[in-house]
Amino acid sequence: MLDPALTSWRAHYERLQRSFERISRPYQSSVEYGDDLHHFFQDCFHLKDWVKNDSASGGAAQIEAEFQSERPLRIAADLANAAKHLARTQHREGAYVTSTNVTVHLGQNKPTDIEFIVTLADGTSCVAQQVAKDAMASWASVLARLRMKP
Repeated sequence: MLDPALTSWRAHYERLQRSFERISRPYQSSVEYGDDLHHFFQDCFHLKDWVKNDSASGGAAQIEAEFQSERPLRIAADLANAAKHLARTQHREGAYVTSTNVTVHLGQNKPTDIEFIVTLADGTSCVAQQVAKDAMASWASVLARLRMKP
């Protein structure tokens, strides 16, 4: 990977945007979608570390508190850690993907409908794609509050 002097938090933010674009497109395979979804949540969670470790970011001191103030980012962090480690020792929202709904449109020229259902510790559930959209909006808010322009 690149030497830290050759990259920045913005490079990782752009990587996050590309990950989001990938999971927003139509898929034919729930396996490929699941892989890309895992990568998205890992990229989403790790942007915090990139901001924290980039001395030119200007947001290193406040990023942890700003990140923790956004529920979609806490959910993304849980999903990233579950994807990376399977089992977790830290639970922010207790989020896990607990089921997948796949609808194949036989004989139709339509992409497969794929939903990964996320269940939280409080018993509520949501769709991973919506969590991803909300996390992107949360990042936009965090970066704006820190006066960081992507």
